[in-house]
Amino acid sequence: MINNFEQIKSMLKFEEDYYFYFIQIIQRKKEIPELGSKNRIIRSYMISSLEKLEKNEAEIIQMCQMFNARAYIHLNRRKWSKINIECLRHNVELIRNEQHDGIKSSLETIIGRYNCEPKGEKTWIVDIDDDGNPSPLMMAFIDYECEPKAKDVSDGKCIAIIPTKNGFHLITKPFNSQTFKEKYPEIEIHKDNPTVLYIP
Repeated sequence: MINNFEQIKSMLKFEEDYYFYFIQIIQRKKEIPELGSKNRIIRSYMISSLEKLEKNEAEIIQMCQMFNARAYIHLNRRKWSKINIECLRHNVELIRNEQHDGIKSSLETIIGRYNCEPKGEKTWIVDIDDDGNPSPLMMAFIDYECEPKAKDVSDGKCIAIIPTKNGFHLITKPFNSQTFKEKYPEIEIHKDNPTVLYIP
C-alpha cells in the first residue's frame, strides 16, 4: 500500500477558487487483465481547496481498495476559464465531425490535456523504476548541469520524491531535458502527467 496524501497535501497551493487539482481513480489493465486494451476511469475529482481534498480522502481510499484501482493527481493546476473555453472548442469539433458520443467525456479529456500553471510554477515528473533511494548524483546533475543551472542549494530544481509501486517520481521544476536524456537515456520525463496519490 502506498499513501502519499500527507506529502502531497503539503505541496498543493490553494490561492484562488478558479484553480483546481485533477484527481482520477483508475483501474489499470496491468492489475486487471480482463479490462482489455484500455484502463478504466472509476471516478474523477476537481479539488479547489484543502478542505475538499480532506473531505474526499476516505472515499478515494475506499474506492481504490474496492475496485483494485489507483488514485492519481496532476500537480499542475487547472483553471476553469481555460478549461471551459477549450471544452467548447473541442465539443464544436466533435459535433462538426458527428462524433456526438465523445461529448459526454469531453470535460475530463480537456482537463487532462490542459494545465494552467504560470511558466515558473510548472512541475515535471522524472519517472524512476528503482526500489532503491533516489540517486544524489542524478539530482545534482539536474540541478547543476541542466539549464537553468542552480547557483546554490536553495536554487535546486528537485521539489519532492513521491513513492510509486516500482520506484519513485522525482518532482522537479522544468529543466533542459535534452541534456538529461544524453546522460540518462533510459529514464522518462513527463511534463504534465499525474503522480501517485494512493495505491492499495
